[in-house]
Amino acid sequence: MQKVIYSSEIPAYGEYIESSVIHYLSEGQFAPCESFDYYTILCFDWYDLQDPSAEPSQILIYFDRDDLFFLCENKNSYDVACQYFAAAEQNERALYLFFRNLFRGHIENLERIEDQLEALDLAVLSGQTDGELKEQIVRIRHELYRLKRYYDRFDSAFETFYENDNALVSEAGLSYFNTLHNRVLELCSDVQSMREYNNQIKDSYQSQIESEKNDIIKTFTMVTSIFMPLTLLVGWYGMNLQMPEFQWKYGYPIIIVVCLLICLIWYWIFKKKRWL
Repeated sequence: MQKVIYSSEIPAYGEYIESSVIHYLSEGQFAPCESFDYYTILCFDWYDLQDPSAEPSQILIYFDRDDLFFLCENKNSYDVACQYFAAAEQNERALYLFFRNLFRGHIENLERIEDQLEALDLAVLSGQTDGELKEQIVRIRHELYRLKRYYDRFDSAFETFYENDNALVSEAGLSYFNTLHNRVLELCSDVQSMREYNNQIKDSYQSQIESEKNDIIKTFTMVTSIFMPLTLLVGWYGMNLQMPEFQWKYGYPIIIVVCLLICLIWYWIFKKKRWL
């Protein structure tokens, strides 16, 4: 029998599903794939690629020599399983078709993320440092991390299933899952490459922020350097002493000219060194 059911319906299919499965489900700890003497159980959390904020829906797959059941925890996972399930003459073929349908569109989704990364890279290289850009980098980082965990779980599941410890799968069925395993490895590789690309963009963005901070500090330093000699003059003439030039009628204009000359000289020095 090949059927999509709710986990709560297992007792109604007791003649097809091993009784120990109910105890297994009650434990609540599921590995990606576990092989028992007469059956194998695969478990994964389905993610909606179109809505990254959506909660995952858990689907367990019961597989033995005669039967194939998709055990769903809620209506969302039930609808997903029904959407991708395709009946076949052999259970292993039906299982292969299910995962093939499940992974349909994943390459296009990764290409979409890659296009977003390229746009972010160009924006950072052009000197943009706004907060929205940072939010996009963080959002893609989280999305790629979620996809990495998603595909890693399938990688582990298919690898264990391919070992075929309980000899439930034929040679033809093993070739199906070898194909699926290779596809998942390619997806894992693509996600890892994009995570590294995203990290490079993040580093470039951080470097741009640091460069802007350094420019601001340099500007303040130059302004301070220009007015530091003037501060010295103010301190000097602010002392309670009788300076000789106080009696000279050109003393005050001369001090003004000296201050302006100091500012111009410092400005010329900074301009020559291309600090401005």
